[in-house]
Amino acid sequence: MVNHIIRVGVVDDHPMLGVGFAAAAHLDARTATVPVKVILASDTVDGLLAAGERIYDVVALDLSLADGSHLGGNVRKILDAGYPVLVYSQAANAADVREALAAGASGVSKKTEDYARTLDLIRRVADGEVIDNQELAAAIDGDAAFVATADLTGREREALAWYAAGFTRTQVAERMNVTTNTVGTWVRRIKKKYEAVGREAGNKTELYRRAVEDGILTQNGGVPTSLFAATLAKAERYRPFSKVKRRP
Repeated sequence: MVNHIIRVGVVDDHPMLGVGFAAAAHLDARTATVPVKVILASDTVDGLLAAGERIYDVVALDLSLADGSHLGGNVRKILDAGYPVLVYSQAANAADVREALAAGASGVSKKTEDYARTLDLIRRVADGEVIDNQELAAAIDGDAAFVATADLTGREREALAWYAAGFTRTQVAERMNVTTNTVGTWVRRIKKKYEAVGREAGNKTELYRRAVEDGILTQNGGVPTSLFAATLAKAERYRPFSKVKRRP
């Protein structure tokens, strides 16, 4: 956990909500071990980012803005600037929530939640955590098309599970009884498939997010037991027979 003041930028086209967010953070800071401070509230993403570089630790983003900007584009623009995103909204439209999460948002906080809960989520996102909350789970589970759009093959899903769980390409190759070059080819193909449908997958962290979203990894980053058993069975099936020395 970071041990300094967590600097937050708020993007919301309702000015009073930005003021309320700042007031809640100020009140909480009186007793918080890790205080949260609102650096700036803006009604547009461009306005927030124009204030300077590296001045926020987290950006709280409303799903729907009056400027007509594209939600997924807003999330990606903020991420490109180097800031993790917590969606802060009523979250009434599940499709919008799914779009934000697919673009790389770290989680969802409803405006109707207690402010202490939202500030806790801010701290967790600042610490690099991807929030496992009911809004995220409902958004993913509620749309089969969302979790299937990358159209990965069975072997690609298996390779992604091991690779995104933290194994090296060599270790994945050993578990899947293939060459390291084959695993490399699968990983490149997986990245291209995700990126072709607008889901960032350029590095291992983003691949981890996609794997959790698609149910390839469990929410705590573990490989599902069924997949582990299947991989182990394949390894046993293809294991070379041991050479037995003949007696003279």
